[in-house]
Amino acid sequence: MLETYRGIPHLLDTWLVLTGMALPIALSSLRRPGELVPRLASFCLPAALALVLAATLSPTAHRFGQLGQCGTYLTTTGGLTSLQGLLNILLFVPAAGMLTLAGGRPADGIAAGVGMSAAVEAIQALLPQLGRSCQLHDLLANSLGAFAGVGLAVVLLTLTRRRRLIPTPYVVEHGAIVVVRGRAPARHRRGELVPVGEPANGIRQIARAR
Repeated sequence: MLETYRGIPHLLDTWLVLTGMALPIALSSLRRPGELVPRLASFCLPAALALVLAATLSPTAHRFGQLGQCGTYLTTTGGLTSLQGLLNILLFVPAAGMLTLAGGRPADGIAAGVGMSAAVEAIQALLPQLGRSCQLHDLLANSLGAFAGVGLAVVLLTLTRRRRLIPTPYVVEHGAIVVVRGRAPARHRRGELVPVGEPANGIRQIARAR
């Protein structure tokens, strides 16, 4: 369950610490060769994942349920129609979107979003000391956020691919193929390649004798 910021006094601090720990990975992803959009997405991905962990697993002063208990509705917010439910949806949009942009595979973003949400709810149910409540509506909201993030990433990938110019190696290779195909065909005669339009030595001698 994503509590309000009032219930998470160290949300910003936890997010900054986790993001700083993952900063070397982010910098190495930014320096890798490749296109700009996947590299920027890889650079921002650790911060998006750190936000999910800080917002869902930071200890609070609340006490919900018992060990292994998971509810089917949000008793304090009214489900997905509340601000709490909207925040649960928006929380997973950046992480799933950045993962899709970085890898180029929408299935990875969806699987990671749903899997991470299920893992978070399981941890909240198994560790009541965190002051979190496990709710199935949270899993549904996080999954909707993952689908939304992947959808936005797919739209962005589609737009960038349409504007992409033909790469230079493809132009050079295509031009070489055209040049090779434009040459006259040759035939093999007595260990030599003789163009079709040029007569062999024996044929030249006979023509001169006549």
